[in-house]
Amino acid sequence: MKNLIFWTSTILIFVFWPFSFVLSNRSDSVIFILAALVLLVDRFLYLRKYQYHYFTYLVLPLLHPAYLFFPIVAILFYWSDIKKMSLVIYAVFLIFISLFSWQSFYAYSIFTPDPLAFDTLNKKISLIPNRNLARIFHNKTDLFQDKFKSNVLTSLDPNNYFFALHPREIFENQNLHKFPFLAIVLFLIGLYLLIKSQDRLWIVSTLLAGIFSIALINNQDKFDLILYLPIALICLIGLRKIFTLCQAYYLIFSFLFLPLSIIELARIIFR
Repeated sequence: MKNLIFWTSTILIFVFWPFSFVLSNRSDSVIFILAALVLLVDRFLYLRKYQYHYFTYLVLPLLHPAYLFFPIVAILFYWSDIKKMSLVIYAVFLIFISLFSWQSFYAYSIFTPDPLAFDTLNKKISLIPNRNLARIFHNKTDLFQDKFKSNVLTSLDPNNYFFALHPREIFENQNLHKFPFLAIVLFLIGLYLLIKSQDRLWIVSTLLAGIFSIALINNQDKFDLILYLPIALICLIGLRKIFTLCQAYYLIFSFLFLPLSIIELARIIFR
């Protein structure tokens, strides 16, 4: 009975975001799903202790130029383990891919011109009497900094994953239901226990690489599916911990989590 409850809860954690995503993006979901599957392949190779598993990250910019910085950031976490020859090969491939991806990446990035943002910036500058002093506090870099910070904060906001960004839904964002809302309990427990997990290197590296990568994209909606697997694994760590506690704790949690999550999933499917 305990195993049945555990595996049912696990399935519910893992199916929400894919279901929501596919149902909301029937026409153009393939590329983003393939990007998430690349991480799943990398995860498999990592668990099999394949030394050069990080070469799978080079596939991401080939799927979509917006993921260009993912393999650059991710490789930093494996720097001490990389041999010189493999680093050279990795760098050569990355440079070659960058030559064909850079212009396309720029078109999706936060660095594209934004006339409305420039108007807002000029208004901020005009509010400070000394124009030279104003440009120290408000200059062209503000445009990129503000967008980058906004993207990072959105990626770090638990509401984005468990409450569809409520109560501050973003107009350009689909505001999907990505995980059961009660899974936030599992996420917080898993986040606390992450430092003790044997998988912490893979989870942290992919999570931070994904957050930084999509923070450079002008509209990170859909692209954030790249964060699905590491966040789901953090929730799974929390779920495993609850099921190691006494029977009363996991039964109480399951009594609340299972029916509410099934109802929530049904609303996604049949809306």
